[in-house]
Amino acid sequence: MLRPSRRQLRKWRRENRVRQVIIGGAALLLALIVGILGFGYWRENVARAAEPAATVFGEPITLSELLERVRPRYQALDTQARLYEAQGITQAATQLNLQRSRLPDQVLDSMVEDHLVLREAAERGIAVSNEEIDARIRQAIAEQEALSQPAPTSTPAATPGAEPTAAPAASATATPVPSPTPVPTLTGEVFEGAYQSFLTRANLTDEYYRELIGGEIYKDKLKDSLATNIPRTEEQVHVRHILVDNQESLALVQQRLTEGVPFDAVAKEFSTDAGSRDKGGDLGWFGRGVMNAPFEQAAFNQPIGVIGEPVQSPNGTHIIQVLERDAEHPLGEQQLAQRANQAYQAWYAGRKGSSDVQTQLTPDRRAWIVRQLGSRRAA
Repeated sequence: MLRPSRRQLRKWRRENRVRQVIIGGAALLLALIVGILGFGYWRENVARAAEPAATVFGEPITLSELLERVRPRYQALDTQARLYEAQGITQAATQLNLQRSRLPDQVLDSMVEDHLVLREAAERGIAVSNEEIDARIRQAIAEQEALSQPAPTSTPAATPGAEPTAAPAASATATPVPSPTPVPTLTGEVFEGAYQSFLTRANLTDEYYRELIGGEIYKDKLKDSLATNIPRTEEQVHVRHILVDNQESLALVQQRLTEGVPFDAVAKEFSTDAGSRDKGGDLGWFGRGVMNAPFEQAAFNQPIGVIGEPVQSPNGTHIIQVLERDAEHPLGEQQLAQRANQAYQAWYAGRKGSSDVQTQLTPDRRAWIVRQLGSRRAA
């Protein structure tokens, strides 16, 4: 054994080479497996995160940026859906799950809008200060605290920041706007406690929420800037009407009017328009584009003071009397707010539809976002 033969030496050397080949092959295979797993991890968590969900004027909105915006809203809906499921309210849970599946696209649209607003604001010299953001946050938290307290009266409060809506053309009746309820001011520890509680419930950070509020203020300021070109007057008419839904009522209305019964008295007795009936059929002042087409055509062409011929519309049959007409009637605050919102929407539609804005959220990229959120359900 101390002096092995040549045959033994060759055998040992051959066995050693085999062992080296096996060890080398195993190491290579292990390295290959690690490389494949590492590449998969890099591809899934690094490369994919940097892919664009949209591009706005050459600036990408990455999947990781979109993911961070979607996450708090997604988790809030998920928590609510779980609660409904536990209570057996399956229909509500299904609706929330449907909303969750649409979140990536909805949030991306909002982010594109924010990018466009910031770009336009910079071009117009619009800026937002930290003090303005602080004031808006304090207002928002105070409003939430006020809503959580018992209402002192039954007067409905106007929703802060909500866009006013036009009177429904279907009923040809103006909708009264409730007066806003005064909101208490929160200061010191009361505000801090309420604010931190809100951030916890909403799963938001202070930095993230301040960014959202800043975006809202930029949007409001841009609307104000766009509104400077809105005309302050327009052609309007002051009209009253009687709406009926059958020929028998129409005949009775025409008979009463022919007999000299006051228009407002006939409207109170026969009109089916609940919004104007108690006011003698008075619709107030309105401009073009508010009422349905047949009603508007009669209102803007009928002589003042004349009780016109019956006008058919999708709502029924109208007897119309034009009380006043003004070619340059001043617009009210609600109408100006509506025009400002229309101007903003027209601006946004034009920018979003340009070739400088590209949406790149493919189904595969959308599925990646859902995987990162750890969805319990298929989106």
